[in-house]
Amino acid sequence: MSLALRPLRSGDVGWLAELHNSAFAAYPVPASLTAAELRSYLDATDVRLDLSYAAFLADEPVSFCLGAVRGGRGSIRGEGTEPSHRRRGLGAQVLERTLAGLTAAGAGPVTLEALTVNVPAIRLYERYGFERRRRLLGFSLAQPPGRGWRSLLGSRLQPLPSQLAVELAVAWGWDDAPWQLDPESLLHVPAWSLDRRVVVLGHRRRDRFWLYAVATDPAHRGRGLARSALAALGVAWLGVPALVPEEWGEGIAFLRALGAEQDAHAQFEMVRPAIL
Repeated sequence: MSLALRPLRSGDVGWLAELHNSAFAAYPVPASLTAAELRSYLDATDVRLDLSYAAFLADEPVSFCLGAVRGGRGSIRGEGTEPSHRRRGLGAQVLERTLAGLTAAGAGPVTLEALTVNVPAIRLYERYGFERRRRLLGFSLAQPPGRGWRSLLGSRLQPLPSQLAVELAVAWGWDDAPWQLDPESLLHVPAWSLDRRVVVLGHRRRDRFWLYAVATDPAHRGRGLARSALAALGVAWLGVPALVPEEWGEGIAFLRALGAEQDAHAQFEMVRPAIL
């Protein structure tokens, strides 16, 4: 069958979501996205479709790689191949084309995340110059702080424009975050505030909440305000994606003090240094 590679286009998002879901269906951490959810993800992570490549066999899409650019940095925001077409080098080809596109667009260092158990993917990335920088951890909390904490200051938890929430978090020390926790990514995440002393950013799914960031004004730390803010969400389950750098000791200690359990799967943040 004839092989063709081309950059992605806006109209490709429909079949791209289907290919993504098929590629990740048997993944250690399965991922399924609607076309609308995928488009939101592309926007939030600054994916450039014109720099991202897909492989086609007999006009059928079988492999893809998503490339993003922010300033002088690049990132691979997802890569997958239809299971029936793996071990043919298709992932390497779309990765190579996407990396070339990112370099041509001015990206210096390029980052990505890979599950620590995904040895074939890690070996592929290492062949293309990526190095393991740090581990990223995820957590889940089946019983978030309850009514006792919620009654303290819960009534003051109010929606906040994401732009302002991110500005506050950065002013309070939010730095050196992986791509999806970068300030630019967090601008796309709903936010709440507790008296402008704590900001919480995340996605609510009925009685479940995916926490992307919680930050407290340094002048008000040590008073249980972050715990109160999470309690005020009133959810039955709280999850933190596997994006928390292992060296963020204070944040990890806070989650563990709440009773959060570390997820079974972690990720490596990998970096390809700038090509001179």
